[in-house]
Amino acid sequence: MPEKTSNKKDCLLATTAHGVLLEIRGLGVLIIGKSGAGKSDTALDLISRGSKLISDDVVIVTKSSSDKLIGTSPNRTKHLIEIRGLGIINIKDLYGADSVMNEKQIDIVIEITKWDSNTEYDRLGIEEKNYNIMEVDLPYLLIPVNPGRNIATILEVAALNQLLKSSDSEAKERILDQLENVKTAADIK
Repeated sequence: MPEKTSNKKDCLLATTAHGVLLEIRGLGVLIIGKSGAGKSDTALDLISRGSKLISDDVVIVTKSSSDKLIGTSPNRTKHLIEIRGLGIINIKDLYGADSVMNEKQIDIVIEITKWDSNTEYDRLGIEEKNYNIMEVDLPYLLIPVNPGRNIATILEVAALNQLLKSSDSEAKERILDQLENVKTAADIK
């Protein structure tokens, strides 16, 4: 349950989220999913590619007066990530100060889930879904995990795609036009 906080002058409410918060290509990405889904393993792969860790496992989410959601780490787990089989590792000590951040605005929520052949997953990426945290709607993607899928690459591309969508209002229309052209060409054959 969100509660009032006084630790930051601009923040009005705070809550926690179970997941990993990273900065990927400048975008604040909150990765959620069930325990054991691979959130921390994927985060480690992304960190090795240059992404930055804000928090693993528990993310403190504060809502500012301008309705922005800012994620931070609890002090006792700051810069730490749990990797099953390795244990708790300190990302700042392993990768340096440039591999971590104290806080980041949350721009998108990506849920990773075990692949289920009976579930229909989005294949076109046209339908926009939202994830609500403290009455703030954030873009949301559900990514199924299957052996052989490179989840880190998929999440990195998802972040880049979100950046494109937010900076180029015609990107979605161009994709729809291209798909329509493919459909029309297939109809002609």
